[in-house]
Amino acid sequence: MIKKSLFTLLTSLSFVLFLGCGEHKEEDHDHEGHDHGEHSTKEVTDIHAGEKHGEHEGESEIDLSPEAVKMAGITTAKAGIGKISTSINLSGEIGFNEDRLVHITPRYAGVIKEANFKVGEFVNTDDVIAIIESNESMTPYAIKSPLSGRIIEKHASLGEFASQEESIYLIADMSSVWVNLSIYPKDISKVKVGQKVTIESVGSDNNIVGTIQYVTPVVDPVTRRITARVVLPNGTNIWRPGSFVNAVVEVNDGKKGVLVEKDAVQIVNNETVVFIQDEPNCFKPVDVTVGEGDLRFVIILSGLENGSEYVNKGAFELKAKIVTSSLGSHAGHGH
Repeated sequence: MIKKSLFTLLTSLSFVLFLGCGEHKEEDHDHEGHDHGEHSTKEVTDIHAGEKHGEHEGESEIDLSPEAVKMAGITTAKAGIGKISTSINLSGEIGFNEDRLVHITPRYAGVIKEANFKVGEFVNTDDVIAIIESNESMTPYAIKSPLSGRIIEKHASLGEFASQEESIYLIADMSSVWVNLSIYPKDISKVKVGQKVTIESVGSDNNIVGTIQYVTPVVDPVTRRITARVVLPNGTNIWRPGSFVNAVVEVNDGKKGVLVEKDAVQIVNNETVVFIQDEPNCFKPVDVTVGEGDLRFVIILSGLENGSEYVNKGAFELKAKIVTSSLGSHAGHGH
């Protein structure tokens, strides 16, 4: 008795899941007044096989309630014509703009009489940052900042001796920074000046699109890599020298075709499929042939036309329903 009740429950659930979309009322009407013996068992068997006789024979249709669609996070989009961008992933580090970085050294060796700024403070062009008494003339002279920027390092204390070979301040204009990207030998031929780069800071949501402005002409003898440089504006100081970044370099335009999002493509019964929506909340898999892809999109070579509405989010959940129901149907047949 328990086994019979369980079988009845499983077959009922499978019936709701795989019943052809828009056919609930017809099936209910046809069953009224009919014998529920051998004929009913055959109908359940057909449903378990996932068959919809007629135009779409062999295709499993999934009819969900609006609540189920929302819970599964299922959304749709339209396939469109576009290009796959061929790209490579690189890692790198934020550095100072070395064209706007200065080491301040005394013109004449002497004793430091004033050291007017601390590390982290901002100085303007021509601000007096230190006064030194010359050892030769014994007269003081002022050292002015040649640019506006932040004090990055300070090696000047009142009363200390400062030589002409030693830097007493390091000042950096932080309004722009360099992004130094490391390129492995296998990718050296692909990276060129002028290419677009999407840069993302590791550990934060900061991202920006820049352009490669310089590629080192020689391979580093230690790392065996070359460096590609991107100059980024940094007016808000969100790009901090010393922090790491990930970058995606678009190396060419790639091929053109009908594009869908990569997560839309699933493998069902060893076939590559994309789920489409013919009616509201009614989904079915269609066989497709896929081509090249990038980080987000893949080209559909056949099986899906431009403008077709497909499931771009939640395709895996639809696949799971088919697989789960198939397993349940096999278990039911054992009784």
